[in-house]
Formats: sequence, C-alpha cells, structure tokens
Amino acid sequence: MKPRTKVLAFFGIVILGVVILMLLVKTKPKPARSDAGPMQPVVEVTRLTAGTVQVLIDATGTVQPARDVQITSEVGGRVESVAGDFIPGGRVKAGDPLIELEPERFELAVAQARANLARVRSDLSLEEGRVQVAKREWGLFDQADSDGALAQREPQLAAARANVQSAEAQLRDAQLNLERSAITAPFDGVVQSESVEAGQVIGSGQQLGRLLGADVFHVLASVPVGRLQWLQLPGDDGTPGAQAEIRQPNTSGTREGRVIRVLGELDPEGRMALLLIEVPDPLSGATPLLVGAFVDVKLVGRELRDTIAVPRAALVESNAVWRVRDDKTLEQASLTITWRGNDAVYVRNGSGGLHDGDQILTTRIPLAVEGMHVRIAGEDASPQQTPSGEPGGP
Repeated sequence: MKPRTKVLAFFGIVILGVVILMLLVKTKPKPARSDAGPMQPVVEVTRLTAGTVQVLIDATGTVQPARDVQITSEVGGRVESVAGDFIPGGRVKAGDPLIELEPERFELAVAQARANLARVRSDLSLEEGRVQVAKREWGLFDQADSDGALAQREPQLAAARANVQSAEAQLRDAQLNLERSAITAPFDGVVQSESVEAGQVIGSGQQLGRLLGADVFHVLASVPVGRLQWLQLPGDDGTPGAQAEIRQPNTSGTREGRVIRVLGELDPEGRMALLLIEVPDPLSGATPLLVGAFVDVKLVGRELRDTIAVPRAALVESNAVWRVRDDKTLEQASLTITWRGNDAVYVRNGSGGLHDGDQILTTRIPLAVEGMHVRIAGEDASPQQTPSGEPGGP
C-alpha cells in the first residue's frame, strides 16, 4: 500500500471514531430529576429539665494528724517496763500506761519530804508556844513607846510558817515526780514511732516516741480562690462549713468530712486557697485513712435553683448549643454559664433562649447552620422538602 493511501486510511478511522463518540454522547439517557430535597441528618437530642442543682467542687488534699505529740519524760530514771501496744502502729486509749520508770528513787524522795514536813510542823508548834510566852511577858512591861514585834517573836513565827509551806511544796513536787515516773497516753491515738526499751536509762525531756490522735484527722485541700464563693465557710457564730467527701486513690470507700477553717495564706506553688477539713474516726473500716496520703476531695457547694444542666457533649465552641425547634430545624443559642462541672455546664432557666423542656442537639454536625432540618433518631417522620434545595427557614 502506498504511503498516501495509509495516511488517508488513518484519518478515516479517526473521523469515524469521533462520529461514533458524538452519537453515544447524544443518545446517553438523562438522569431523572430528584425532588427529594436536601439531606436531613439523623441526630440524637436531649430534653432539658430545670431544677435545683448542687454545686460540687473537686479538689486534692493531703491527710494530716489533728493532734501530733512527742512523748517525752518529765523525770529521769531507769525504764522498768514498756507497754506492749507502745510500738509503731499500736492503738492506745487516753490514760493507758506507756512507759514506767523504776519507782524506788521517787518513793524515797516522797518519804524524805514527808519527814521534813513533819519536822518543820513540829518546829512551828514549838515556836507558836514561845510566842504565847513572849506575849505574856511583854504584857508586864510598859510598851507604849516601843515596838514589841521582835520581843513577841513575830519574825521567828513567820519564818517557821514559811518553812512549813516550803516543806509542803517539796512534798508535792516529790509526789508529782512519783506520778510522772509512769508515762501515760494523753489521748486516744495511734503510735507513730517509739525509741525506748526496758532497762534503758533516760533523762528528763528525752523523746521516747510519737503519738497521733486517732479520733480526728485533718485534710489540707487546695481550691482555686474564685471557687470559695460557692462554698459555705465556717463562721465566727458557729456556722458549720461545707461538707466534703474524701476518697483515697485506688480504694472504694469514702469518708465524710467538713470544712473547719480557711487558712490565711495561699498555696505558695499553685497560688490556691487552702482549706482545712476535719474527718472524724479516720482509722475505722477496712481501709483506714493514712497520714501523708494524697486524697481526692469533693466539696459540696451551694444550691443553684431553677437551673438547667447542659451536657458538655452538646456544647459548640464552649458556650453555645444547637436547639431543635418544634419543626425540627436548628437554632443556635448562646449561653451565660453559671457553673461548669465535669460532665455538664449549668445555666439559668431562660438563659440564651433555653427553657425547661427544650431539646438540644448532642450529635456533632460539622456543617450545621441555622435553619437546617434534622431528623431525631427514633422518631417516625417523613423527610421535609424545600423546593429550592437550600436549608429550610424557621
């Protein structure tokens, strides 16, 4: 075949293909026009209810003993015995003997003081007799122009009486030392530490152990200063402070406490207010409250009346929600939030146009706009149509 004939054949095939393609495009079936209107997403909603809401404030704290004393001896001597419960972790009652010193030396001091008191009392009796004799003799003389105090032995009588008072004081001091040779628990408590053994010689003022009060512990909690206004604080008139719920991490039980004081300083690290919470009977139960433990604290604040709880899942940009009108269209409501909780925010009934009984959107719709029609999950309703194909108006 000649080259010219080949070129003509090639162009003929191309032209034929173009004609066939044009015929196919012109004869393609047209899609049917749909009058179904815009897509209406299926959404979840929640119905709002107005009522009284209890403000709860979360905080953290540290357990501290309400009473913490060092057990010391007021007298020195040899330790005769140590109570079996005077060991770390031991529980003792007020008045229980903890440590007893050998009493012989103290008993001898008491006996000596009693003998000395008997002697000076005898001296006083003799001196009182001498005074009576001196007064009778002085009466025989003309004493109008002279002072007869010395002649009547008044100084000697005063000295004898002073000796008796001193001997009585010495006896009382010896008796106190005898009583102090037995060291007892000043209150119900738990032994934190001890450092004494039987046979040991101790000195006056020596530290022998540490005792923590077992009836009450304190929790030092930190809260933002701005949240104090939501708490009932203890007043000078005896008004009780806010209640608190104490929980140790990784435990199931909780304990009840009450705010008893607001410290007059801020936490130096977080610049937060410090509250002192009293927790009664902290060592009871299966899981005792332990000194030094970090605990979670839930403070019971004031009540908010006629208030609506809005789930955080419904929030748009932290302070707005989508309200679903009766005709199933969306309307955005801007909120004035009274209180922010962990799972919800709280607004006054009527704030931002929200009222008791309204429905708000809890499903996230990325391209939601005012007036968009939605279908509520679980409701049997036919889709609404708009002729223009745009979101319907209110």
